[in-house]
Amino acid sequence: MENNLLKNKTAVVFGAGGNLGRQVVKAFADQGATVFASDIDEKALLSLTGVTSNVVDALDELAVEAYLEKVVAQSGKLDIVVNLSGSNPAAYNHGRPATAVSLDQLLIPMRTATGTQFITAKAAHPHMAAQQGGTIIFITSTLSKIAPAWTTALTASHAATEAMAMSLATEWGPEGIRVIGVRSEAMTESPVIDYTFTTMGQNLGLSREEMQGWVEEKVPLRRLTKGEETAKAIVLAASDLAGFMTGTFLNHSGGHVLN
Repeated sequence: MENNLLKNKTAVVFGAGGNLGRQVVKAFADQGATVFASDIDEKALLSLTGVTSNVVDALDELAVEAYLEKVVAQSGKLDIVVNLSGSNPAAYNHGRPATAVSLDQLLIPMRTATGTQFITAKAAHPHMAAQQGGTIIFITSTLSKIAPAWTTALTASHAATEAMAMSLATEWGPEGIRVIGVRSEAMTESPVIDYTFTTMGQNLGLSREEMQGWVEEKVPLRRLTKGEETAKAIVLAASDLAGFMTGTFLNHSGGHVLN
């Protein structure tokens, strides 16, 4: 996919060292964007090539603000911001019954996923408002609509992220800022999904592979997705092809979500 959909655009990717982050960085660069990639883990950035990378903690508001100021000083503008930050699913007992999740655990993805997306969006706002344009992309999953058992913390976080995106889209739209999201089905090569299917399978007496097959049967296309496919949906959201779309989430679910 090399159509220069993002030519002459400056894009910042937070959480760039993860499975989806690496795919998004590559897809943005392939589409002609100037990409600035960051992650809290310096080692996770080593595999990225052809982009400018920096260590940034997306939960540190001052660090995020300083980073985006640095990007704008270097590139002259800020067109796209996407945040793919997250946390270890074991930390919030993902895949376990809600009764095994403490309040502190429930709030972990609210902080590391929803919270960081708010921080990076808020830091991007003044730059995009000054130039009267820009796109902020939020990432969630089908959990926000399907809300299956044993996913309490992450389901709540993704639903909150989608509501927040709609609110920001309404507030910042008059300044030319689009706030749009991608709601993705499970990406089979993701370490988080591997952990999820392994843990959920144990609840049902299924192997990791059997658990994946059980989920796939619920998807009309009878398969799940991969990071490369989700990255392409994110490119679409970031591009001018979606220039009149805001306050909504692209339904990258293979039909698992039908509304």
